[in-house]
This record gives sequence, structure tokens and C-alpha cells, in this order.
Amino acid sequence: MNTIMTASKLFAGNRHITGDNNCYYCGTDCDSTYGVKQYVKDTFTNRDIVKYPASQYVCQGCAMSLGDGWADMEMIDGSVKEFTTPRSMAPRMYSWLITEGKRLAFTKAHIPIVRGKLTDAEKLPDPPFSWVLSDSGKKHLIFRAPVALSREAFGVMLEEKEILVVPGLLKDRLGLAARISSKIGKPVLRDPVVMSTYIAAKKAGVVGDLEAWAKVRQEPLSQLAAWLAPCKDK
Repeated sequence: MNTIMTASKLFAGNRHITGDNNCYYCGTDCDSTYGVKQYVKDTFTNRDIVKYPASQYVCQGCAMSLGDGWADMEMIDGSVKEFTTPRSMAPRMYSWLITEGKRLAFTKAHIPIVRGKLTDAEKLPDPPFSWVLSDSGKKHLIFRAPVALSREAFGVMLEEKEILVVPGLLKDRLGLAARISSKIGKPVLRDPVVMSTYIAAKKAGVVGDLEAWAKVRQEPLSQLAAWLAPCKDK
């Protein structure tokens, strides 16, 4: 039996049910309450990344995160999103900061708060914790997310990619991204530099920053910085 901490186990919190089995998805210990026939659809295409493909059971946390919403949702800004309909509260539609004591949901509207936490180790919760950043709202990400055991260096799940974060390095990279995005827009951070982008950067006085960004644009840390960067100043 595998008793390791997983993001799904954190997500379940005190609702986690220990047992002699291992979860099909995340691999943590579980009992036989939830079976794969209920939680693994024929259309599921990520069978190569599950931790225990031979298991016939799913843990409480995976069952909770893979299904529809079931209750009011505590948000990362301290507010509470009241329960409306199960589908509109589905966990896959939100991003998450998950700790041993809380499940904090957030959307792209909360990115300024997330920026502040991810770039300052002192603002992070005590380990273990897990960051799940959903870009599309269509993917089940919690079961595959890493669990941080340190605030100094840890993995973050950005859509389907795990990215290593060192808060100080992310702060520097985000500073570069923000100087560009605030002047000529956020979309340019994701694409190769073309003439129209260069002209806009020259007009805005950020050609040097754009050239520096072009050298690191494809690095995982830059992809996270691009996701976190602010939009163009109005």
C-alpha cells in the first residue's frame, strides 16, 4: 500500500479514507468505496500517466476532484463562492492552491494574488502544498499535480505541464515579462517575435526587454511567467 502524499489526498483533506488499495489515478492509499468503472471513462486518453493502472479503485480526493462540485467554494482572496449548480462548480474549471487544511480556488481574475504568493517564499503556505493552474478549464489536473515539500523550490502544475519554481527566479522572469506585457500586451509573450511585435516594442521603448525575452521565451519558467504576467495598461 502506498501512503505518499498526493495533491488528491491534500484535496480530500479530512475526508480522505485510508485503505489497503492504491488509487488508480494518483497512487495514494484508498479503500474500495470508489471503483474505476465509475470514474474512468472509456474516452479517458491519459492512461499512460496514471500511477496505478492495474488498480480497480479511486481515492476520495480523486473522486472529489474528477466529479462535479458539491459545496460552497472558498476562494484565494478570502471570499466564498456560494454553491449554484454542480456542473458550474466542477473543480476542473478552477485553479487551486491546496494545503493540508484548505482548498482555495481561484480564476484568472485572481492572478495578481497568485503572482504575489508565487514570487515570495514568505507568502507561501507551510508545506505540503500544491499549486494547480488551469488555463482551459477542460482538463483534470489535480491528480497529476506535484506536492511541494519546500517553499524554496517546488513544482507547479500549469495546465498539463509541471514547472519548477524558485520564487526569486520567477520574480525576475516575471518582471521581464511584465515590462513587455504592460506596454504591448500579454499575447506577444507566447509567440515568436515578428516585425509587427518589434515595431510595437520599439514604439513602447521595450525593444531590449523583448530581445531578452526572445532568448528565454520557450523555457518552462517563462511559460509560467507569461501566464502570470499582467495585461496591457489601459
